[in-house]
Order: sequence, then structure tokens, then C-alpha cells
Amino acid sequence: MLLRLRWSRLTPLDRVAILSVAGLSLVILLLVLSGSFCTSHRCLVSAAPRVREFSWRDRLVRADDVAFILKFSRPMDRESVEQNLAIAVPTKPDLDEPLPGKVSWAGRRLAYTLDFPAPYGNTYQLELAGAREQFARSQERGATVQPFQAEFRTPDRAFVYIGLDGDERGRLVLYNLTAQEKRVLTPPELIATEFKPYPDASQLLFSAVARAQAEEGILAQQLYRVATGIGADSPPDAPPELVLDNQDYQNLNFDLSPDGKTIVVQRINREDPSDFGLWTIAGDRPPVLLSDSAGGVFSIAPDNQTVATTKGEGIAVLPLDPEREPLDFLPDFGLILGFRRDGTAAVMVDFNRDDPEKLFTRSLYLVTNQGLQELLLDTTGSVLDCQFAPSGDQLYCLLTELLEGEEYAEQPYIAAIDTDAKQMIPLMTLPAYQDIHLSLAPDGLGLLFDQIETESDSSTETVLQTDSGAAIASGELWLLLTSAELPTADANLALEQLPFNGFQPQWLP
Repeated sequence: MLLRLRWSRLTPLDRVAILSVAGLSLVILLLVLSGSFCTSHRCLVSAAPRVREFSWRDRLVRADDVAFILKFSRPMDRESVEQNLAIAVPTKPDLDEPLPGKVSWAGRRLAYTLDFPAPYGNTYQLELAGAREQFARSQERGATVQPFQAEFRTPDRAFVYIGLDGDERGRLVLYNLTAQEKRVLTPPELIATEFKPYPDASQLLFSAVARAQAEEGILAQQLYRVATGIGADSPPDAPPELVLDNQDYQNLNFDLSPDGKTIVVQRINREDPSDFGLWTIAGDRPPVLLSDSAGGVFSIAPDNQTVATTKGEGIAVLPLDPEREPLDFLPDFGLILGFRRDGTAAVMVDFNRDDPEKLFTRSLYLVTNQGLQELLLDTTGSVLDCQFAPSGDQLYCLLTELLEGEEYAEQPYIAAIDTDAKQMIPLMTLPAYQDIHLSLAPDGLGLLFDQIETESDSSTETVLQTDSGAAIASGELWLLLTSAELPTADANLALEQLPFNGFQPQWLP
């Protein structure tokens, strides 16, 4: 009764103060009872530290994903974390170190940067147990981290090619090596001539001729987009979507920017052949002509902002924004073969027209974005194609060797080139020379190529032809297994012929 009387005499402010003190005291009591308290020199916390975030958890990781982040709830003993962090492939327990890499720290964040892209076709499991927290301003280690486990995966190994078997002839075919499944992507009424995959592999951009207009050849080709059935936004068996018709202009070659947002098409006016150049298509907007872009072979750079094209006796670097002026001109080179993934360098060919001592040779150069030109090799044969490995310090190239004899003949072969040591390692010789296409897997662990057979009578085929105009009769597809490291001259690389006919094989990203 006395307490009730005294409480009633208190002011509202006094009541609030008393209730706040009582509530705070209760919180402190609960913390003490739960085992969390501080001594004069450090705090001891019974609750274990934990992994708050793993940036690759349940993610699909592609070759462009080079590092993951682990965030901890408390400062950790870094050495104990690094010693106890484990990555494994559950289906391949014999792999000792499936993802070698380097560790770096920033506060409570651990960054793990891969030495090489994660090999495709796997599910990976990351585990951390036994690591301990690190007390601030102390060398003592505290509680053990809560055991953590998470998974991430890489895409299936899959590629697309233009079929040549039966009713697959001229159609785009997807083959999933991981699942051992094949699927035809385009309808029989279209004959595909070229294609490029989008960066998420959900779609293909391709040029094709209606089978009913096959007699017109590639001058009747239009540009289409088709779903691959890979990914949630890629419904299988969806009909192709027309991207660019050929009503006023004939469509020749095309390229797709690495981010998949811009298309560049080489076009010529049907009524005025002098109206010839490169056109850009951004999103759903109509095509726009790039000024002063009449040229030959072209390729969009990894920055998604520029295109390199052969022009006269050199290579012009043009902005994809038609209102901007040309950026650069490289008069010493006649062909650009490919870019390093980060855009810091490209490989180009000098035909040595102005050098009397090298008049009958070709030179392969590494050209950096700082203007440095490094000679990689000279050859009396041809340099047909070069593709950078994911590491960026090695190339896989398709070259030819000039054979001695009364008749001019070239022998094609595949070689690896160390761009740092300027060393070439021949890998294998190819029997056929007709329009060979190379495709290096995004993780660098497989090289696809074709071997085409032609018909002497090209009038039977007006669309599926080689660059020289010979009709394609059949084509073998081959897979050369490579490694993340540069192969040695005596390396015994596995070579496999795939059990179907086609050409232009290309890995999906």
C-alpha cells in the first residue's frame, strides 16, 4: 500500500526514469546469466563467431568470376581460417586442390582469388570448421567458428555447332557434354550461317537464310535470336526472333559485344553498293550507321565501347557511339585476331608489306592498350586464328607451315604460345586446311575444332560454303583436352573425335 502511494506521488518523468533503469538492469542481468561478460583486459563472448556472408553461396559461377568473399561476424585469427578453409568437389574426392588461389584480408573480410577459372561441369563445396576468432589488441585466440558449409556450381560443359547430319543440316545444335544431351535449336526452314552466344548462354544471335531462298545464298541472310533453353529466362523450343531483316540492306558479318548489349553488323545497300559500312544495334533501337566504318574484318573490344576493323592497310579503332570521332589507327597491322579478356592487349598480324627483308613472311604481335608492340613469331605460312587462354599469358593459335615443293601448299597446325617468354609449342598437325574454326573453352580446359570436307560441285549448295566458295559436304568435330598451365612440347594431350558431323563449333560461356 505504501509503495502504491509513493508511486502515485511520482511525476511522469520520474516514472519513466525508474522504468528505464529497471529495464536496463534486467538486460544486464540477462547478459550476465547468458555468460557474456567483460574482464578488465578483454571481453569473453560465449556465442561462437560465424560466417555472415559467402558471396558465391548457391551461385552459378562462370569463368569471369575470379574471386569470392567471406565475411565474418568477428575478427578472426587469419592463419587458422586459411588452414581450415577447404574447397572440394564431392563427386571427385581424389582432387587434392580443385581451386588453387590466393588469400587476402581486409578487416573481417577474406577474399579468395582463383589462379584459374573454376572448371566447368562441377558442383563445389566450401567448408570452414576449427578456425578461431582473434581478440582485439591481443595474440590470444577465442571461440571456434560455427561450422560453415555452402555450395556453388559452374555451368555444364556445352557447345553449339551448325549441323550437317540429315535433317540437322544447316540448323544450330546444342550439345551438353556434362549431361550427354543434344538438342536442335533452330527450325528446319532456316539455314544458319554464323552465330554468337550471349554472355549468360541463355540465347544465341545468329544469321540465317530462309531455306526457300537458299538459291540467293548468303546475300539473303537475316539476323535472328533464339533461346538455348539454359537458364530460367530461356524457354526451350521457343521460335527464333527476327532481329534485323534484309529488306533494304544485305547483311554480311556481325559481332556481339561481350556484355551482350550491342550488335555490330556489316551491311551493304541493295540499290547503292557504295553505301557500305558497320551499323550498330543497341537494345531494341533501330540500327545506326557508324561514320567512316567501311572496312573488312572487325571485332568489338572487351570494353563494349569500341570496335576494331581493318581499313585500307591498317586497323582503325572506332567508338560505337556514332557521334564520336575515330579513336586510333594502327597502320602496321592488317588483321586483328582477338583480345585479352580484360582488354589490356590484343593479338594482331603484320603482313610485312613495307619490310623488304620480311616480304614473304607474316608476323604475330601482342599489342597492349599502352601502345607496346611485342613480336611473338615470324612465319612463312599463315596466322589464321589466335585465342587467349583465361590467364591471359598464353595463346592457342591456328597456324600454317609453308610446304616445300613445286606447288604452293600449306600445312595447318595448332600451337600454344607463351606471350611472356615468346615461346611457341606446336601441339598437333591437322590434315585438312579448309576453313578451320577454333573455340577455346571458357575455363581453358578444352579446344574444339572442325575438319571440313567439300564437294567439287558448289552449285548444289549455295549457303553452306567455305570462304573460297566450295560447298560443304561434311565436317568432323574434334575435342583437344588442354590444361590451365601452358603445355610442354612433349605433352601427351588427349584428342577425341566427337560422334556427329558439323562445323563452326563454339563453346557456350
